[in-house]
Amino acid sequence: MRIPHPRSPGARMLLGSALLVAGLLGCGRRGAPVPPRPAAPAAVGAFRADLRDSAILLSWTRPTRNEDGSPLTDLLEFRLFRAISAAAPREARGRPPFSLLATVRADQPENAVVRGNQYAFLDDGGSAGLTPGLRYSYRMQAVNRRGVVGAQSAEVSVDFALPPPPPVGLVAVAGDGVVNLTWQPPAGQAGAAPRGYNIYRGVQPGVYGSGPVNAGPIVETQFRDAPVANETTYYYVVRSVGGERPPWRESGNSIEVSATPVDLTPPAPPRGLTAIPAPGVVSLTWNANTEPDLLGYLVYRREPPVLNPVRLTEAPVQTTTFTDRAVRSGATYGYTVTAVDRSSHRNESAPSVEVSVSLP
Repeated sequence: MRIPHPRSPGARMLLGSALLVAGLLGCGRRGAPVPPRPAAPAAVGAFRADLRDSAILLSWTRPTRNEDGSPLTDLLEFRLFRAISAAAPREARGRPPFSLLATVRADQPENAVVRGNQYAFLDDGGSAGLTPGLRYSYRMQAVNRRGVVGAQSAEVSVDFALPPPPPVGLVAVAGDGVVNLTWQPPAGQAGAAPRGYNIYRGVQPGVYGSGPVNAGPIVETQFRDAPVANETTYYYVVRSVGGERPPWRESGNSIEVSATPVDLTPPAPPRGLTAIPAPGVVSLTWNANTEPDLLGYLVYRREPPVLNPVRLTEAPVQTTTFTDRAVRSGATYGYTVTAVDRSSHRNESAPSVEVSVSLP
């Protein structure tokens, strides 16, 4: 047999045919190329369910990557699924089916709250509410704008129970820089027994701080709120607390009560009182008090053998001197001075040490 020369036309045709056959064999099968599978969003993160009042709060974080690790730039929505069963051990047979509960848009959802990449959705059961004693289980999937559904989240479950009822009979009694609160446990109402109580305070009716004034739930039915500013009206409600650990489940508010602490502490008695007599006049001086809420001083005079002094100043004087011109020659007088503060009660100190003078 004669072999064609490598550069001859016959040799080139034979080589081309061999390459074609090799290419077909390399493909393995005949047909059009298979397009790559679209990337699916990764599962949502930090998916959890927590009891909140008479509802269940679902929270999660937005995924930023696809399952293949590429950036997720076309997220459309989240699909939330729920299953309801008896609050039985997880290994019980006959797991209930999951059904679509809600669809939450990834951007500007109307049925969820978004802060940064954190989402929150409240399942309140709609008009029928949630049923105590049942287990509510949830799953979630992210979906991109091409309709590709991502992996399921981890399953989370909550055994639903009603929050404890609020306490009753709240009473507030104001003191000096303090408000004492007392109340009674709830009785004869649906809901779990309280684990403790949280106290909320505000300076406007119906408006309270975001957290309780107590550091943790208290088991007593009384609370001493101190120190608080005098002459300010405070408004209080108390909530029953349920659950085994934070975040605590709280009842609704008790009735609202208010109290206005008042300054009941008088200034110290003035010191260093001195009386200097002269014909027809007695001049008094004393040391200044240092209380920041001092209003002034009241001057008293006693003429023996009378025991009760008479006040000489109709209103508190601002200075530490006073001149008594309503005196008689040859008479003996005893003088005292008191200090008065600016509180609504105008607390008055005990009298100073009495000084006695005899006029010429």
